[in-house]
Amino acid sequence: MKLALIGGGSVRTYYFVESLLKFCQRLQITELSIMDNDPVKLEIFGGFAVYLAKNSGEKLDVELTGDLKMAVKDADFVVTTVRAGQDAARCQDERIALNYGVIGQETTGAGGYSYATRSIPAMLEICKNIKEYAKPEAVTFNFTNPSGLVTQAMHDAGYEVIGICDNATGIKMDLSNALKVGGGDLYVRVYGLNHLSWADRVEIGGVDILPKLLKRDSFVENFHQFAYFDRDLIRTLRKIPNGYLYYFYHREKALANILSSGATRGESIHAINQRMMAELTKMDVHTQPEEMIAVYKKYMQEREGSYMQMETGGLSHPEEIDVSSLGIAELAGAKESPEIYEGYAGVAFNYIESKILNKPIDLALCVPNRGAIDGLSEDDVVEVTCMVDKNGAHPVRIGAMPEDEYLLTKTIKRYEKMTAAAVRERSLELGTMALMQHPLVGSYSLAKALVKEYAALNEPYTGVWR
Repeated sequence: MKLALIGGGSVRTYYFVESLLKFCQRLQITELSIMDNDPVKLEIFGGFAVYLAKNSGEKLDVELTGDLKMAVKDADFVVTTVRAGQDAARCQDERIALNYGVIGQETTGAGGYSYATRSIPAMLEICKNIKEYAKPEAVTFNFTNPSGLVTQAMHDAGYEVIGICDNATGIKMDLSNALKVGGGDLYVRVYGLNHLSWADRVEIGGVDILPKLLKRDSFVENFHQFAYFDRDLIRTLRKIPNGYLYYFYHREKALANILSSGATRGESIHAINQRMMAELTKMDVHTQPEEMIAVYKKYMQEREGSYMQMETGGLSHPEEIDVSSLGIAELAGAKESPEIYEGYAGVAFNYIESKILNKPIDLALCVPNRGAIDGLSEDDVVEVTCMVDKNGAHPVRIGAMPEDEYLLTKTIKRYEKMTAAAVRERSLELGTMALMQHPLVGSYSLAKALVKEYAALNEPYTGVWR
């Protein structure tokens, strides 16, 4: 079978292929087509993929191409991870927002709006080609950010796309590491929207241990996912909030910290990537792959180490949790499981494995609501735990959300659907009304000015808006 990776000139391609090589034999994937329209990045990061495959012992043929049609032709599975405008546009998205006194973040609020207006046209073109050239039953996974909003826009346009994100899955992985149990032994129920979700159940053997965990100060104070939040908030919520909710629950702190840092996250990443590329482009991936991979990993470690540091004013390092002191019997009986969960790539591969082998698994995915969450439309794309089997993803029944969470979710969903409509019509008016709805903007005058400036910035990718 064939897998296509669209946007394969990404720095994440190395880890994507590393994960694929652990799955490809049992998934019967023998072809990987990596496509990107940046020939330099395709040669370097695609070259890493070729090197990894050749030295893995697995039968995986890797093709590098700048031709979208060739990449998706006869594909069984497609993963999209594109960044229209690359790092430079992200920097402008975030900086423009800050200039107007609102949070600059690439997927949330004003910055996320601008990013979406570039991502959606690019993804529509990709999906059009997938429908025409891939196999009729091909499954498309979208990791193009803002993932939930882009996935919503694709569904609104009639394309079946599954949104994936390593952030929601990261809750399960962090719990697995903190509690010293296998990820497959945990069932974590997630609900909400992408980058706006909560986990309200953590089960081992059918027993929900989250209420017990939240009564243990050592867990509340030291669990990695809580590091962004006031711990009193965690005790009030009595659940695990997605890390991106930091921008909503601690908005003034996030804004003040970003402004005082002197650089946005995007500007920091851009600087790291520029230094990395300056070194890598002086080397030859065909003759110096190991040396280049060492350089790459050095910069990726720097990049990951800076995650959320400026937004939070510098995270403290929590202490390791003494699991035995928690006194939770279910943890003592849990054993390591053979399941592999590895970021967004692992989500896609776990899904494929479940579908091909009819091996049920629970995964947090962005899919149409279909009655999972009360009060949301059937076609509203939500991020929710799904049971996946040979017939695809089946959202678990969540029912009614707490009212405060529901109102925030409903508001952001309205913003997402209005943004998708604004992109379809290239409408400044619709864009302004959409962004005005967003709680991190919340002003017509601000939204009008931001939308106008973003429309000018993104004209090469979106065309002229009126």
